[in-house]
Amino acid sequence: MKKTSILLLALAVLLCTLQFSVAAEATTVTVTIAVEGKTVLHAVKVPVTDADGDGALTVSDALYAAHQAAYEGGAEAGFEAYVHKDYGLSLGKLWGNTSGNFGYYVNHASAWGLSDPVKDGDVLDAFVYADGKYFSDQYTFFETSLEQGVLTLTLLGAGYDADWNPVTSPVSGAKIILNGEETEIFTDENGKAVLTPSAGEHLISATLAGQTIVPPAVRVNVPKSPVVVGDGGLILSTVLFLGAMAVALTVLTRRRGVLQN
Repeated sequence: MKKTSILLLALAVLLCTLQFSVAAEATTVTVTIAVEGKTVLHAVKVPVTDADGDGALTVSDALYAAHQAAYEGGAEAGFEAYVHKDYGLSLGKLWGNTSGNFGYYVNHASAWGLSDPVKDGDVLDAFVYADGKYFSDQYTFFETSLEQGVLTLTLLGAGYDADWNPVTSPVSGAKIILNGEETEIFTDENGKAVLTPSAGEHLISATLAGQTIVPPAVRVNVPKSPVVVGDGGLILSTVLFLGAMAVALTVLTRRRGVLQN
């Protein structure tokens, strides 16, 4: 009986430890929110919990967390989800907007609804359409590549093929926005643009003349470039090193001579 009690106690402790470990592993989703063509939350990493208590982590939970963290007055003031009789869990308020003209994408694919699942590392983009009549705003996003301080951006836009299958295609002629300031850099026919930003974190977006787009949003952290010593610098460094060694040896020799005398 005593052994059984000890085993049960050990099992309970183990289960509590496992539950604590799972709880400690935070689920983080990168959230961007745009309202009628203006980005109001720019690719912010948000820890997501099961806010509505349905036993799953969903788009609704991620948007709730984003508003709770960044909207003035929190989620209670800026966000609302409700159950629609035909469509299930639906969005009633986004960043204080109650127009109902909403869209949201998970990992750059259109989501079916607020009940769609999210997981650690996902990217969630939610927006209020600027065109509330025809919903013509094109959803766009960046693919990025950073090599030796050179940042390559590829701007892609969501659309449909002849059979109404979702597809993406390059967006050309878009002006790059760097840290809120317009640049004179435009995407080419392949949707690509090349920048050499300074070290540090940068917020990047884009605008497109003549077409309404959901502004893309990405954060890029450019590391400091390592100090590269050229041939001349290497020779100078070697000379200085040898000189320092010679001085040190001279001092040691003199001290040894003094001690011996």
